[in-house]
Amino acid sequence: MDPAAVPRPPAPPEEIHDLIVRLGAENQGGGFRCIHGEVRRLGHKVSPATVRRVLRATGLGPAPRRHPARHEWTAFLKAQAHGLLATDLFHIDTIGLQRLYVLFVMEVRTRTVHMLGVTGHPTAVWVTQQVHQLLNGS
Repeated sequence: MDPAAVPRPPAPPEEIHDLIVRLGAENQGGGFRCIHGEVRRLGHKVSPATVRRVLRATGLGPAPRRHPARHEWTAFLKAQAHGLLATDLFHIDTIGLQRLYVLFVMEVRTRTVHMLGVTGHPTAVWVTQQVHQLLNGS
C-alpha cells in the first residue's frame, strides 16, 4: 500500500492543539507520553500519537532535545572529564567456590581501567588503602 494513500487522522480541535503546545513548552522535561497523560487527566480524549505529532509539528521535539539542563550537564562532564574517576567492585567466583571482589577505577576521559586489588573480604580500610596507592603511585 502506498504510504501517501494512508489517510492521516484528523487534526485535534484548536483548543486541544493549543493545550498540547502550551504543556509541551512549559513542561521541558516531559515527553509526549507525560503530556498525553496530563491532557487526558484534564478530560480530553486524544491519542499519544496525536500529542507526539502536534509537538513535532510545532518544533517541540523529543524531551531530551528540549531539556537545556541535559546539555549543560553534558558540557560540564566533558569539561571535567580529565579529572573524573569512576570506581566500583565486581565479584568473581573461583572454581573452589570462593567469591573474590575486584576493585577497579576507570578514568572517564580515556576510559582506561585500573584494577586496584582483589580480596575475599572488602572493607572500607582496604578500599581506602588501594585508592591511596593508586593516587600516590606506590
